[in-house]
Amino acid sequence: MSQTAGLDQELLKIYGELDRDRLMALVVGYARDRLGAGGCSIFLRDDITGRYVLRGTTGLLEGAEMPAERVEYVSGEGLTGWIARHGRPLRIANVRDNGELRDIAEDLVWSKKYSEISAQPGLAYVGVPILSQDEATVLGVLRVSGKAEGEQFDASDEALLGHVAAMVSIAIENSQRYEREKRRARYFRLLLDIGGELDPRRPIAEMLQAVTGRVRQGFRTEGCLIYLRAEESAGRMVLQAASGLPETLTGKLTCVVGEGPTGHIVRTGTPVQIREPAALGDWNVPHVAEIASHLPSGVYRSFVGVPLRLGDEVLGTLELINKIPSSPGHRDWFTDDDEEYLRLLSTAICGVLEGARYLKTLGDVGVTAMRMQRVASFGTLAQRIRHEAANPLAVARLAVTNLRSDLQEKPGFLRRLDVIETNLNEVSGKLLDLLKFSQRIGFIRTTTKWNNVVREALIWLAAERQRRGVEVHAVYEDLPPLFIEPNEMFGVLVTVLRLMMESLETPGGLIEIHTSSAAAGRCVRTEIRAPEAPLAGTVSSIIEPAAGAPKELSPLHFEWALARETVETQYTGSLRWKVRDKEAIFVLELPLKEG
Repeated sequence: MSQTAGLDQELLKIYGELDRDRLMALVVGYARDRLGAGGCSIFLRDDITGRYVLRGTTGLLEGAEMPAERVEYVSGEGLTGWIARHGRPLRIANVRDNGELRDIAEDLVWSKKYSEISAQPGLAYVGVPILSQDEATVLGVLRVSGKAEGEQFDASDEALLGHVAAMVSIAIENSQRYEREKRRARYFRLLLDIGGELDPRRPIAEMLQAVTGRVRQGFRTEGCLIYLRAEESAGRMVLQAASGLPETLTGKLTCVVGEGPTGHIVRTGTPVQIREPAALGDWNVPHVAEIASHLPSGVYRSFVGVPLRLGDEVLGTLELINKIPSSPGHRDWFTDDDEEYLRLLSTAICGVLEGARYLKTLGDVGVTAMRMQRVASFGTLAQRIRHEAANPLAVARLAVTNLRSDLQEKPGFLRRLDVIETNLNEVSGKLLDLLKFSQRIGFIRTTTKWNNVVREALIWLAAERQRRGVEVHAVYEDLPPLFIEPNEMFGVLVTVLRLMMESLETPGGLIEIHTSSAAAGRCVRTEIRAPEAPLAGTVSSIIEPAAGAPKELSPLHFEWALARETVETQYTGSLRWKVRDKEAIFVLELPLKEG
């Protein structure tokens, strides 16, 4: 009586338990004790793979843990798989007797994959399916083996185990619902926690590094990576932040669009999941050996990546490597849930990246506006000074002329008049120089690294390049510093690059940039080239409108005229445009010294 009461208490615990691992331990212990078996194991169906995975067993030595490797059966494999496929119970006197197995079913084979440790070889076995409430799905398999003192399981044992399976199926379905809700709540808490790191006012590198650390910990992975498009080339991806890898790899690992999972995600804008190590070979993952060498497991086995997508623009990727199982035998690869919540996070990251880009642009515009306001004020002041001083200077000159005619016979006075006239001319000349200086574009010339100015122009046009799908390949040679006004030449480069993009079909196209020394090292040459420029004629008409051209000219026409005037007048350099076969070329040459 006391034993029956104890079993009833165990059954109540089963119905009240929601944690899956504890529930499995209660079920196998209850079934073993009710049938007096040597060992019991339970296998549950994985909804993603359809395989039946070991979730609980009494077949372990005291103090031992569940196998770290995933023990699973496909439908039809071994005794467990046979029960799962046919949805029927299976009772065997001796699992080693092939004749007995064939008498039961022709397709019945003992796979010897996993046996309860406490069960002796060749002893009895009984297993039953765990069916869903509508009996349409086999949720799992509950099996026992090794009857005490060499006894066999009979029909009543099979019926009792089937009754236990029917009872625990309700508890299993309740536990699965609970696990789904718990997982959803954990993900949302994780997203809220990571959201605290997202701030467009923080340095981008610092923010992304903090995010990868939180994501890696929250999603339980060995590595988290964020790739962004290279500033100087939209067709190249650069590792910008990583957790689980050395900092030395940040900025070093790269791939091109279309290469490996990262390049595929950027090119198509769709997520990628890899669940088997063997599948990695189909993707040709760049740097896979280098990355794997730094992972705790030393193996690159699973992957999920989502695009950092803002509208139609893909800024980069957010990637996870090697899922860490929450418990022994649990999944070591990523699920659709992982991908779904990763996509939610990627949307938030994209919004912050765009906000940071907007704030930077706003700051640049503010600085430029302030500088232009200062230049305009300075120009107005220079004009007013010259205007206000013109009349007094004219009167003074007239007085000097009159005095000179009155004092022709007094050389001493004439010499003093010469001094006065010379100083008046000098003051007039200085005022004219002040006015001319105020009218020049730019502010203060400094010694500048020309390659940096080219990179800044490419960064400024990054959004437009990505929108047009333009790829840029840049080759920077070592150059001596130029004495220029960076803002002035920045505007020239932006104008030239925009004109070059007008020569390309949208979307797509390639622009090649090459900086080098020329004229025996006396000048810096920048060649901006489009190997395939089908719309070069359009650019020619913008630069040099033909006779009878429309009255409303493109704004780029005036920007080109200003850029050329700046290069030739302010720097005594040259800016040329030419079309050769199917290619278009801009050539900019600047002397190392002004004049």
